[in-house]
Amino acid sequence: MRTVLVFAGLVGLLALAATSILVVEETEHVVITQFGRPVAVHSEAGLYAKLPTPIQRVTRVDKRILFTATPETELLTEDKKNVLTSTYLSWRIGDPVRYLTALRTREFAEMRLGALVQSELGSALGEIPFDGLVPAEREGEGLLGLESRVLGASARVAVRDYGIEIVSLGITRLSFPQQNLQSVFARMRAERERIAGGYRSEGRAEAQKIRAEADRRRAEVLAAAESEAARLRGEGEAEAARIYAEAYEGHESFYRFLRTLESYEKVLNDNTPLVLPADSPFLELLLSNGPTTGPRRRE
Repeated sequence: MRTVLVFAGLVGLLALAATSILVVEETEHVVITQFGRPVAVHSEAGLYAKLPTPIQRVTRVDKRILFTATPETELLTEDKKNVLTSTYLSWRIGDPVRYLTALRTREFAEMRLGALVQSELGSALGEIPFDGLVPAEREGEGLLGLESRVLGASARVAVRDYGIEIVSLGITRLSFPQQNLQSVFARMRAERERIAGGYRSEGRAEAQKIRAEADRRRAEVLAAAESEAARLRGEGEAEAARIYAEAYEGHESFYRFLRTLESYEKVLNDNTPLVLPADSPFLELLLSNGPTTGPRRRE
């Protein structure tokens, strides 16, 4: 009987010794509580000692990055447009004691995080018109700016109240409810047509302005060209007269003879009737035998 008691005592001691050794995995935080109060936290992998159960108990929580998708929610933008949104977030437990005190389980943590993110998203959307959500090239605008704003606000509350670090957050859907799509598309088309009409009107006005300026410039260029041409023609004719004068100097009667022939060539043909007085200089050559130095004396 005594042997049995000794054996039972040894087994009990071994059991107590086994519960006094703690193995911490690389993927977990371990919180040691004594009569329900946290007394130690181990986040590094290894072997640790503790008081036997039930004096001290062990609670294990995951320290890996976890992923949560929030359900689809209908929210309002600043210009009172209903939009459907859904998000995802990755998070990890940064303060296991605060996490266990506030949430206890992952399911409850995901529910609270989802409510937090939707609340911050609704607040941010309420200050942005729908057109402002179009992706922009610069950081801080469009969807990127909205995600950054919601992430910052949610992360501050999560780490303060729940001991959770939000690593990343993204919007997976942003659209209109199905029943509003047609009216929204119609308004968008009307707005785009109004803008396009404004651009076309501005384009027509600018085109008319350009044409008027081009016509004015054309008239100025033509007037200047005609003036220059007239000047050049005058100078040319003067120069030609001077050359003629030099060429025919001392042969004035021959020059008059040639000029008269040129006049006949331009004026007369088979069907040209002329009514001229008999003493007209134009008839002088026709009524004479050649060039003369003076008017022909008539008998």
